[in-house]
Amino acid sequence: MQGKIEFDIDIIIDEYSNYVYKIINNIIGDALPYSDKEEVASDTFYLLWKNSHKIKTNLKSYLGTIAKNCAYEKLRNSKNNFEYNDTLENIIVSDFTELIIVKEKIKRLSIEEQQLFKLYYLDGLKIKEISKILKINIGTLKIRLFRIRKKLKEDK
Repeated sequence: MQGKIEFDIDIIIDEYSNYVYKIINNIIGDALPYSDKEEVASDTFYLLWKNSHKIKTNLKSYLGTIAKNCAYEKLRNSKNNFEYNDTLENIIVSDFTELIIVKEKIKRLSIEEQQLFKLYYLDGLKIKEISKILKINIGTLKIRLFRIRKKLKEDK
């Protein structure tokens, strides 16, 4: 690939797509949906095509590095774009038996998590207000709320 050697991107995609998907799947796992993984793979091959003139190492390692960087970038961006303004209705469904299950799950949360859950979802306080009350950084509160929702959504 050194110099200005022409290459057929379709052949490269056919030959290396499994390799690229393995790298992406190892990094992203179940954190993002399959469509996001496909987008990362597409970005990987696009960047290879766009920067083909810069390749100074073997193609497979260059492609692996691009896939790894794209996967990490996608994870970073997805965490930054996460919506934190869920409402209680998104967690608790109308079925009474499921409401009981959710109540049991809430009981399994730590005291601090229960307090945060109550302030945000039941009392309807904004994150800024909770931050002042509990004297906790806003970013930390958002992460804790995300983790609480994740615990409540688990099937255990």
